[in-house]
Amino acid sequence: MIIFDTNAVDLLRPDSLRADIIRKLRESGHHRVAVPWMVLEELVAHQAKPYILKHQSVTRGLDALRGVTPWEVDISLERLDLERIQGHWRSQYLKIFEVIETTGDAAKQALIREALALPPAKQGEKRAEGGRDAAIWFSILDFLVANPDEQICFVTNNHKDFGDGTFYPFPMDEDVRGMEGRLTRLKDFNEVVATYTNEVSGEAAEAAAEELLRSAAVRGRVAQTAVEALDSPLGYVGLEMPDTETGWRSWLAAPEVALLSVNDVTGHEIEGDVWYTANVQWLLYGSALGNDDGTALGVACVWPMKVLFSTKEADESPTVLSDGDPTLPDAADDQCMKLLRRFKENAAHAARRATRGVAHGTQNVSTWASSIAHPTAAAQILASMPRVDTSILEAQRRIAEQIAASMPKLDFSGINVAAQVLTSIPKSDASFLVAQRGIAEQIAASMPKLDTSFLAAQRGIADQLAGVQGFSTTYLAAMRAAQAASAGQSPSDDTEQTVSDDKEEDTE
Repeated sequence: MIIFDTNAVDLLRPDSLRADIIRKLRESGHHRVAVPWMVLEELVAHQAKPYILKHQSVTRGLDALRGVTPWEVDISLERLDLERIQGHWRSQYLKIFEVIETTGDAAKQALIREALALPPAKQGEKRAEGGRDAAIWFSILDFLVANPDEQICFVTNNHKDFGDGTFYPFPMDEDVRGMEGRLTRLKDFNEVVATYTNEVSGEAAEAAAEELLRSAAVRGRVAQTAVEALDSPLGYVGLEMPDTETGWRSWLAAPEVALLSVNDVTGHEIEGDVWYTANVQWLLYGSALGNDDGTALGVACVWPMKVLFSTKEADESPTVLSDGDPTLPDAADDQCMKLLRRFKENAAHAARRATRGVAHGTQNVSTWASSIAHPTAAAQILASMPRVDTSILEAQRRIAEQIAASMPKLDFSGINVAAQVLTSIPKSDASFLVAQRGIAEQIAASMPKLDTSFLAAQRGIADQLAGVQGFSTTYLAAMRAAQAASAGQSPSDDTEQTVSDDKEEDTE
C-alpha cells in the first residue's frame, strides 16, 4: 500500500502525468494507492479555497460597480456553492485514490495529541497545532493494525513532524512499536516514480499504441461506447456528408470507427507490466439523431480522448482518463476525408445489399426485417439516405441500445460524468443477440393485421423521397416489395426492373 501525505500530491490535477502514473500503479494490480480521509479533505479544501476567494472578489467588484453606475447593472452571479465545488473535487480525487477512513477514535486521539502538543502535533508560537497531522498518523496506525499482512510506504516530505522513517520521537515510537518493519518512507512523488516505474522509450510506446488502438477489438469497443456515452440533449457538432455542418444529439446505432491520430504517447513499466497514456482522436461515422427536428442523419465527427492502456492482454480494454465533445472533421486532412469517403461507400453498398433481396422476391419480409434488426446494418442504411422522419425508428433505436449495452466497451472509470452515464444504463443479457432473428420474424408475422398502415406510410415517404437527388431507388423498391409481400402479392415488374438497373449500376 502506497499512502500519500498532502504535500506529495497537493493541487494534483486529474489530467496530469502524476495522476496518470498513480492510476497506472492502481491498474497494474501490484499496488494499492491511497490517501487518509484527512488528506482527501485537505486536497479538496486547497482546490475550493481559490473558488471561494474569487467568488467573493467578484461579488465585491459587482457591488463597487453598482455603486458608481447611475443605472441598473444587468449582471448576475450565481450563489457561492461550497458543497458543489467540494463534491466536484472529491469525485475527481476518488477516481485516483483509495481512501483510508479516519475513525471517531482516531479523531479523538488526534485532538488529545494536539492538546498535549506531542508529535506529530507540536507547539506553535501561540497555541498547539497539528491536529490534522495527528489524524493522518492515527489513520495509518489503524490501517496497519487492521491489515497485518500489508506493507505501507508513506510518501511525505514532512520529516519534522512525521520523522524520517528510521527514528520516531516520543510518543510516536510507542505508537508504531512492533510494526516498524512494515512502515517505510519516501519523501516525494519523484521517489515514487523512481522506485516503482521504469520509463519506456518513445518509439516503443508509439508502436505499441498504434498496434493496440488500431485493432478491430478496440475500435469495436469505441463504437459501442459511443452509443451510450455520446448522448446529450444539448447536442454536438458534426459533418453531414459531403460538407454540411450539422447538429446531432445521439447515435441511432454503433457508428463505424477509425483511429485518426495518436499523440503524446508515454510508457511506464510497472513491475513487468507496461502501461501507456496517449492522446487519441477517433473518426466516427454513422446514423445519428438530428439535434432539432428529429431526423436521421449520416454524421461524421472526431472524438478526442486521453486513454490509459496496457498491451499485456490481447483483449485489454483501455481506460478513458478524459474525453472531449465531438468536433468537426478537418476538411483539409486528406487522410480523414479519404476514410469518410470509404465509410460512405461502404454504407451505400450495405444499404443496396440489404434491400435487393426483397425487391427480387428472393427474400421475404421476415428475413428482410431480421437483416435490418442489427443496429449496424440499420445505421448503414440510414446513413446512405437523405433526411427522413425518425419517429418510426424509436423501436429500432431501443434495440440498438440494448445490443450496445451487452457489448464490450471502453472503461470510463477515469472520468466522472461518463462513468455515471454508463453505470445508470441497465445491462441486457447477450442472449438477446441470438433472439433478434426470432423477434424480427414474430414482428413480420404480425404485419398483415397490424403493420399494413406502417408499410403504406413507408411507401408514401418513399414516393416523396423518390424525387430527391441522390436518393437510392433501391430503398423505394424494397418498400414497395415489402408492402406487396405483406399483402400476399408478388413484386411488380417495374420493381424488378428498378433493382435490375441498380445491379447494373453496381457492376459498372
